[in-house]
Amino acid sequence: MSFFEIPKGVLKNLDHFRSRFFLQRSSDKHKYRLAKWDILCRPKDQGGLGILNLQLQNKYLLAKWLVNLLNTNGLWQNLLTNKYLRSKSLSQVKAKPYDSHFWRGLMKIKDEVLAKGSFEIKDGSKARFWEDTWVGEVPFKVKYPSLFNIVRDPHATVAKVLATRPLNLSFRRALVDNKLVEWRNLVAQITHVDLVDGLDNFRWNLTKSGLFTVRSFYLYLIDTHPPFRHKSIWKLKIPLKIKIFLWFLQRGVLLTKDNLAKKNWTGSQRCCGCNSNETIKHLFLDCPYARMVWRIIFYATGLTPPRSIGHMFDSWLSNQSKNIRNLIWVGVAAVCWAIWRCRNDIIFNNIKVGSILQIIFRGTYWLRLSFMLGHLEIIAMELVKGGWKQNYCL
Repeated sequence: MSFFEIPKGVLKNLDHFRSRFFLQRSSDKHKYRLAKWDILCRPKDQGGLGILNLQLQNKYLLAKWLVNLLNTNGLWQNLLTNKYLRSKSLSQVKAKPYDSHFWRGLMKIKDEVLAKGSFEIKDGSKARFWEDTWVGEVPFKVKYPSLFNIVRDPHATVAKVLATRPLNLSFRRALVDNKLVEWRNLVAQITHVDLVDGLDNFRWNLTKSGLFTVRSFYLYLIDTHPPFRHKSIWKLKIPLKIKIFLWFLQRGVLLTKDNLAKKNWTGSQRCCGCNSNETIKHLFLDCPYARMVWRIIFYATGLTPPRSIGHMFDSWLSNQSKNIRNLIWVGVAAVCWAIWRCRNDIIFNNIKVGSILQIIFRGTYWLRLSFMLGHLEIIAMELVKGGWKQNYCL
């Protein structure tokens, strides 16, 4: 995956099996897909589940070879230079039909990689004068497009252009009016540049250190969606499966009977706890069992029940501090998970819920488990800090 460009057909098959494993597990029964695969592959802070996009990851792993070819020397760099570059720079060569699969993959992403970095000029042999960034923040072809459109050699290197004074550039038409002004500005911008011995260095602009990382490239190009407003659910100290459950809940795609009906399911839409039609809002807020749970919570804590699922995830706890809000959300997650599990037991396992206490017991069980996990995490941190003898000695 880090050496060859994966064919589209192979990627499609890999994503098919990955999505089937995530949504269907090992079961042979047909299961409904609750979200599109490209949504699941978005980062968590953009509304997805953070599943790796293999196509992008494959591309950026290949990009690492390009940057190493630009900045380092070694046996494999010499082999590639002698076979494909010869007297040209990496930025000047293009893929040919008879090139190896590895080299064609590098050439496909070359322009994309070079656009995210800049060159520190020494001898000027690696950087293109017009197409690469080496002075300022954008290439000259972007800053002076009218000059680039009429230059005779648009792919010339910095070394070739700065080899003579005046500059070794010629244009197909005379420079007059605005073009002449742009030419004078360009010349003034590079008058301070002097070529010296040594190879140009490619600096990666997506990291503060200037060093290339696959992660920085991946996060930059996948950052194409609006921020996820409810990303705090991923920071709760609860099991991952309950976090994913909350993610499906806020999207309104849990397989309640009304959502199943939208997928051409023909069964009864009656709620298993009453005679109303089952919807997400009804199941978690309006069903008699759910209302009783929320009423107990209100009497115990004074917390007013949410009006809807949207209200629950948006402004319901806006008047609470961040720490209190996170604690309340752990309890809300336990309540919603307990309601969902009891509902599934009634439908799939024919287990009758004889009392509201069964839901409360299930919710308190998950609360105890989450707090135990949090307590164990605190103990682990104390162990790392060497605080066992002071705080946890027997």
